[in-house]
Amino acid sequence: MSAYVRLISDRLDFLEFKQNILLLKQPQHKASVFHELKLEDFLKIRDFSAEIEEKILLGNKITISDYEKELFIIWPPIKIYPSASTLVAKALMNEENFNTLFKYFN
Repeated sequence: MSAYVRLISDRLDFLEFKQNILLLKQPQHKASVFHELKLEDFLKIRDFSAEIEEKILLGNKITISDYEKELFIIWPPIKIYPSASTLVAKALMNEENFNTLFKYFN
């Protein structure tokens, strides 16, 4: 894939992510923190989420807390909003892997 096509694909993923955040968020959740999100930060978050999904598929016990800790390092502004990491995981992961994050939570 050419660099130009890759850039367009990444930008479309970024826009789709922002749209999904707005559609998935709870009414009381302020999604304004995602206004500050830059494409470069999104790409890091997307790649990290894909890595977590791979680990889940390999049978590693990953919790939403594990996901959240690393997400806070990748993009610190998300720390301010409760449940934002859950929202990000829901927007980027398939449903089965997302549900697995909560399997070992307790």
